[in-house]
Amino acid sequence: MSITVSADVIDRVGLQEAADFQASITTFECVECGTAGDARAEPAVVVLRRSPGLSHLGVAHHRCASSQVREYGAGDLVLADELDLIPRAIGIPSVDGLRPALLLAYEEKITVGGEDPMLKALLAEGLHRVAALGKKAPHSPGWEVTAGPGTAVQVSSSHRTYLSSGAMYAPPAWRTLAAAADEVALIMGRLDRSALHAEGAPLAAYGRAMKEGNLVAGTVPVILR
Repeated sequence: MSITVSADVIDRVGLQEAADFQASITTFECVECGTAGDARAEPAVVVLRRSPGLSHLGVAHHRCASSQVREYGAGDLVLADELDLIPRAIGIPSVDGLRPALLLAYEEKITVGGEDPMLKALLAEGLHRVAALGKKAPHSPGWEVTAGPGTAVQVSSSHRTYLSSGAMYAPPAWRTLAAAADEVALIMGRLDRSALHAEGAPLAAYGRAMKEGNLVAGTVPVILR
């Protein structure tokens, strides 16, 4: 596997972030031509696009670009309309027993000058910063989670649909908890790769991310099908 990261990119993001990002790359969408690539089968390069408010680490085919830093003006670089949001049904321990929660998170691949624009949008649409994973989040009017039939899951706010055709295994015990409560804790935001793709639910990692402000939450109604 050949993935090139230039000295200019390393200077801007730091050696550790560059190394972590490089190690996470397998398949990718080329930021130059928009077609799929596989770093295990062809050379790839890391491209850093920077603007005053947002920067993005992306991957390109070696034939399409060299590893470099590209500068953009304010407002010229924005997040894509959709992120890869990965859903997970979890139970959160509390003084009243387990509370049902839906974690909807994306892998951190953006570097932001100031606040992550995705988190900023979630807060503007009614989710909340919560100090600890075990603390019940305030209600978030306008949000709704639909779980089922089968593994189907949908998540929407009054502003947009965040997940329309997701797949999530919800154990019978989770569905029982959700049915009794008629609501779930919706937790959204960014996680590092290891926490996002962990085989089990690493609650300690989720708690750290929430404490650091990388996850936000709200108590929202759930529809079970």
